[in-house]
Amino acid sequence: MITLHDLRHLAATISITEGVPLVVVSKTLRHSTLSTTANIYSHLTSQAVDQISRSLDHAGQPTRQRPEDATTSRPPPPPDAPQPPDGA
Repeated sequence: MITLHDLRHLAATISITEGVPLVVVSKTLRHSTLSTTANIYSHLTSQAVDQISRSLDHAGQPTRQRPEDATTSRPPPPPDAPQPPDGA
């Protein structure tokens, strides 16, 4: 059985993972201190830090181009280039 407390925890979890500031979540839950919220949900914020860290690690690396992207990334032909026949 899902309890009201379970739904409250789910709402807080979704909010934090979607980027709602911890102080807003804490006030919404009516926790008396921010540290209460931080202690309960710290595992979620550490996941976010890990994700940011991975993103930054890969930021300087070139991305691999998929074969289907290679055809769509060509620049358009110059305006004076011959146009293909209508059936092509």
